[in-house]
Amino acid sequence: MNRKAILVCMLILAIAQLKALDTVRVCSYNLLKFSQSNEDGRIPQFKRILDSIRPHIMLSQEVEDNTVGPRFVSEVFTWAPFAVSPYIEGPDTESLVFYDQSMFDLVSTRVIPTDLRNILEVTLALRPHDAVLADTIVVYSVHLKASDGTTEAAQRFSEITTLINSMSLRQRVIISGDFNIYSPSEQAYTALVGPTASRKFVDPLGNNWRRNDAAFASIYTQCTRKVTLGSCGGGVDGGLDDRFDLILASETLSPRVISSTYTPFGNDGVPRLNDAIDVPTNTRVSAEMAAALKCASDHLPSFVDVILGDVQAGVDDETSTTLRASWDAPYVHLKGLLHDGTYRLYSANGSLVATVVASSTEQRFHLPMLATGSYTINGPEGSTRFVVVR
Repeated sequence: MNRKAILVCMLILAIAQLKALDTVRVCSYNLLKFSQSNEDGRIPQFKRILDSIRPHIMLSQEVEDNTVGPRFVSEVFTWAPFAVSPYIEGPDTESLVFYDQSMFDLVSTRVIPTDLRNILEVTLALRPHDAVLADTIVVYSVHLKASDGTTEAAQRFSEITTLINSMSLRQRVIISGDFNIYSPSEQAYTALVGPTASRKFVDPLGNNWRRNDAAFASIYTQCTRKVTLGSCGGGVDGGLDDRFDLILASETLSPRVISSTYTPFGNDGVPRLNDAIDVPTNTRVSAEMAAALKCASDHLPSFVDVILGDVQAGVDDETSTTLRASWDAPYVHLKGLLHDGTYRLYSANGSLVATVVASSTEQRFHLPMLATGSYTINGPEGSTRFVVVR
């Protein structure tokens, strides 16, 4: 092989490595009983909103018929080749998951029945992939029992318990949707994020918050309206004073969640509480966008960015049985080191970033220059990978 051919091969390999890491935007949006008969001219509103967010995956709740998926694919998600999970009829409103086909392939779909409505499970594989080493993510769209009361809270806990007992064993999981919870002390919430959770999830915004409190106004997602609107899909009123819509990541996936990107879209942090999203004038989005958010749904969409790729989710990430690495800014924490062993740190595109020599079997190395991305550490007895999220 001549030198030119070798250089071409190296370039192709470098490009492949760069493409192996993707920042994926995950969005959750309650579509407010959207159907062909309850459109109320809201398609242009949803297009304006979602064209601004540009998610790669969107979990949607309150889908009322099988026309919603095709219409959103053809009329809303027009910036990329989107597809949608199959519509599965259930006892109440349904969920759908929309995904960018240039980034994901649909692996599987199933529903988990509860007493009220189905929970939707969708497994997606990040492209490119093969059948064995697919970098998969499992997303669950939930819409739990509404209303503030002991009976309703117990039903929400029952629904989450059903989910936990039926959950995929895959490591990278997101549970998102309209939880309808009124406090982080609710069992439906603590069963997922609490210290005794059997399958631990992480709330990127933390689990110390309250409803209807000015100090937490920036995280509320419901309700966009102060009074009931005569059109715009119906819905409820009451003002922006509840955090019903959540995006929770499994403990394994959580280090790849860029918490600083978590956004209840259109919430400017003004403590409106019992007022609408546009009263007083919204300082985060334009008047036209605020009007679109108010009409499209009584919930705000929420989104967060997640790093996927490079480290395969369906297999053991390490090629060494002992070497382990984790990021604790600004340090890389290494375990399973050999005394006096030399370890080289490479970026996702194969560039040498740092070389360190171990003085003990477990050590923290100060590497503040590491940017967001995936890194490989090669040592005398193997290698391991880790992700930096800034």
